[in-house]
Amino acid sequence: MLFGPLDFDFLYAIHSHAIFDGHELLTPAIAAYRGVPCLGASAPTRAISEDKVLAKQVAVSAGLDVAGHQIISSSDVDRNGFHLPGSWILKPRGGIASDAVIKVDSEADWPGALTAISDPRHEGRDFIAEEFVPGLNLTVPVVEGFPPGSLTVFQETGRPGDNVLTNEGKRGLNNTYTSAPYDGPGAKEALKATADMAAQVSPFDYARFDFRYDPATRRTVFIEVNIACNMAPASAVYRAAALHGIKYEELVAHVLTYSFRRQRKGPKASPKPASTPSKAHADRTPRAL
Repeated sequence: MLFGPLDFDFLYAIHSHAIFDGHELLTPAIAAYRGVPCLGASAPTRAISEDKVLAKQVAVSAGLDVAGHQIISSSDVDRNGFHLPGSWILKPRGGIASDAVIKVDSEADWPGALTAISDPRHEGRDFIAEEFVPGLNLTVPVVEGFPPGSLTVFQETGRPGDNVLTNEGKRGLNNTYTSAPYDGPGAKEALKATADMAAQVSPFDYARFDFRYDPATRRTVFIEVNIACNMAPASAVYRAAALHGIKYEELVAHVLTYSFRRQRKGPKASPKPASTPSKAHADRTPRAL
């Protein structure tokens, strides 16, 4: 693929869990090296999705509120008595699968959390300690080529008590995870924050922007962006599109077609709009290409 004959004209990657950090950057990097279009964002933009710290820095530059955070490195794990005051969510700095999520609420929780972080399976990777924000999990799907803001916000419900989302729940390994369309408090704020963040990272073809909304303080906090996220029939991306009557195969065809058209070389590189712009923006109804 790197040095052989160029016998492909479009590149995409199936969602995977590779054993090295930044593996999601490999496909767009290869595509750029070979000079062919690739589904999703370029490697530098994809890095914003894969690195939770970098994503928060970009979000702050766009005027979004982000959770307080600190990198937890292997040197911190080795420090006697290391802890942070308050409640925190610990998770790998890289990746977006809600893997290895740990909640700590007191100094007494830290020794066990640091032991879990130092598990050899994590290969010494950095973790991020993220301020725990109480409230709702709101996710906003975005499919480029559809009118901005046309896909509804979804509320994701996590485990009882703290409403934290886990990989096990999302994969259906327990019954803690549910999701549904949401237009209650915080939805408009999440849509506005998504538009601001999307403007910073476009083009990306399709993505999901995740927030925590605290009803008590009305605080909408950016958590992360997942570029080229899960688009399976049970995903928020497809379910949001389905609310407009878009079939699954139509959504997939739209994403691939839009991506290919926007990356074509020459004077016709701009993708065609989803429909007549005035009509699409008037009724905010997405239509597949």
